[in-house]
Amino acid sequence: MKDEREFVRLLFLQQQVMEFAAKHWNQDAIIVSKKDHLLYYCRYGRIVKNEYWGGNVYNFPVKVSLASKYYRTPEGEFRVEIKNDQSQYIKFLGFKGLYGIHSAATRLASFLDKMEKQDPGFTFVTKKDDTRGCVAVENRVIQYLYAMVDVNTPVLIVP
Repeated sequence: MKDEREFVRLLFLQQQVMEFAAKHWNQDAIIVSKKDHLLYYCRYGRIVKNEYWGGNVYNFPVKVSLASKYYRTPEGEFRVEIKNDQSQYIKFLGFKGLYGIHSAATRLASFLDKMEKQDPGFTFVTKKDDTRGCVAVENRVIQYLYAMVDVNTPVLIVP
């Protein structure tokens, strides 16, 4: 019974992702599932799969970390309001004031670059929820998203 409910829930999530992507078929879209700790990146109404960029292959969804115990990641429809490569994070895609999608602190950039070159599957940021409400992704993922998405890219965060 539990497996069946989980399957139905995942089908519903897949439907939400595809409906949001289809609604924005002529542009990129980002969807985050808080429950599943996943970020979907869609282009032209489809989830991006097997895209080679910067020496890595990107398949979405990817794992994310979210707000730590005393904070809350917002839910709803937003848009990327700002792209900031001079923030305290390696790259920052702001979508609601101080909330955004980012990787680790800028001071860790060279360490993460080195580790990801040694092991493309290296994880650091997504090991535990430790943000103040933002959506954190691995360094290689934020580098890719930052290069691909524009300001005004739609963002949907579901419970």
